[in-house]
Amino acid sequence: MASIWKTAGMGAAAGLAVPVAGLSGLAAAGLTLILVLAMFGVGPARLSQTSLWGLLTSELMLYLLISLALFALSFRFLARLQASCQALVTRINTQHGLSFDAGHLLGYPAPAFLVFDSQNRKIAACDVVNDAYKLHDFSWLLGWQMTWREVESMEMNGGSRQVNASGMSVPTFERTIRAKDFAIALQTADPQRPVLSFPMSRRAAETWCARLNALFNG
Repeated sequence: MASIWKTAGMGAAAGLAVPVAGLSGLAAAGLTLILVLAMFGVGPARLSQTSLWGLLTSELMLYLLISLALFALSFRFLARLQASCQALVTRINTQHGLSFDAGHLLGYPAPAFLVFDSQNRKIAACDVVNDAYKLHDFSWLLGWQMTWREVESMEMNGGSRQVNASGMSVPTFERTIRAKDFAIALQTADPQRPVLSFPMSRRAAETWCARLNALFNG
């Protein structure tokens, strides 16, 4: 049970690390630009700071330092996780004489992922948190598909309609359906876990569908 909670916690941290790194990196870049412009007397920051020392001790600098700290911690976490995943795949290759591709990990940055060896037609189900893995033949994977969830919403369509004789009009709305929560769903020959789902972006899901088709049918 402890290992399950540890894996789940690591997975949640990995899922948060990617957007946190992206957002904090963008924030740090924007705040740095504002500070640089302020040093040359350009931008809104120059209006409230009369000296370089005042600028460096301002709230803007505090926000910049916080953004840089968040980016550094997130990037370091992801880098260490990737290094651990690649080290596990390298060890599997060395011990079993296989050729798993450590550059394409299905599920990364989650700590539980799949990796494929097209030459020997093997699949490794890896768990980097517990430093464990299971080897399967290609026949273990029965199929795959991209999944998503559709969400309906009412949005303004840019038009309007008249509601009374005085000419008063109100905006018109239309029902819009958007797809979100994309994932790759795998059907396996394991009766205990017949379906494995890996959340990812739409583009990544489409790429993995094409890659799996090339691996298994190419």
